[in-house]
This record gives sequence, structure tokens and C-alpha cells, in this order.
Amino acid sequence: MRTLLMAVVVGFAMSSLAQADPVEGPVCTEEVVLSHSTDVYEMWFYGEEASIVTVSGDGDTDLDLYVYDEKGNLIAQDEDLSDQAVVYFAPRWTGRFTIRVVNRGSVYNRYTICAG
Repeated sequence: MRTLLMAVVVGFAMSSLAQADPVEGPVCTEEVVLSHSTDVYEMWFYGEEASIVTVSGDGDTDLDLYVYDEKGNLIAQDEDLSDQAVVYFAPRWTGRFTIRVVNRGSVYNRYTICAG
């Protein structure tokens, strides 16, 4: 699996997921999402290749995970009641995708996000 990850996290800091060149395998970073807030990532994925995004939180709140294509269409989601989220997808084309990590709780959540 090849994944090109760019210009990540709108908000307080840039994430270490940002890469200038394609990478092999998953790339991970730790982040904090505030209560009732959303972290937004913009990432490049290769068309027709199996891709995965995972989120693993600290256990304090419910985290939901959404992936949108460059046209704003929702292509994958995990909305269970935990802070462990996994989505699998194979983009139809190579391009930029938006990933949103939504904190549904009333306190912050420290989480690890991996894409690959």
C-alpha cells in the first residue's frame, strides 16, 4: 500500500503525518482533539489500492471517523460508541481525501491516528 499524506490537521498544530513523498505502510501520529471538536486531515491516497485509517483514543470519549473524497462525498465512516475507529476503502482514483476525527465527548481525547 502506498499513501501520500499532506498538509495535515487544521487547528492547533501541524501533524507529523505530513509527507513530501509517497510512503510505504502506515504512518502514525499522536494528536489531541478537544471536547465537542473535530480534527481535520487532508491526505493523498492512490486509486485502486486498499487503504486503511485507524484511530485509537485514550478511552475518555467517543471518537468518530469519517473519510471524504475531493468532491466532498462520504466514502467511509466509523460511528460506533467507542474511541477505537477503523475504516477500509479503495479509492477509485488517486487524489486528496479529507479525514475527520470527531470528539463527541465533554473532555479532550488523546489519540493515535494511522493511515496506510
